Amino acid sequence: MEVFEASTEHRPPFTIIRACGELDIAAEPAFQKQVEAVLEQAPQRLVFDLSELRFLDSAGIRVILDVYRRLGMGERVVLCGLSPRLQRIFSVIGVTGRVGGMTTYASLEDALKYG
Repeated sequence: MEVFEASTEHRPPFTIIRACGELDIAAEPAFQKQVEAVLEQAPQRLVFDLSELRFLDSAGIRVILDVYRRLGMGERVVLCGLSPRLQRIFSVIGVTGRVGGMTTYASLEDALKYG
């Protein structure tokens, strides 16, 4: 089992949360705590960089969707670096790939440039 790690970086107006490893039910409390700390800072734009994420279960998805809802379900929250598997998961559950859905970018650079 791969260890989960998350880090935060500020590049105004963006706050980036990078998730690495396996985000499962065991890692969800630490991820939730880190996300809550970011939300307390009232980020203008939030980017979830999932390019180093190897596994994501429903607990991790729930945290991301909760943030998306709490920040108004608009362009304030975007995803980047999704593997084909993660792209499919987010598309199947209806979070991406539809009008009003969460925007995704291939890379962090694209998210910062176009987001």
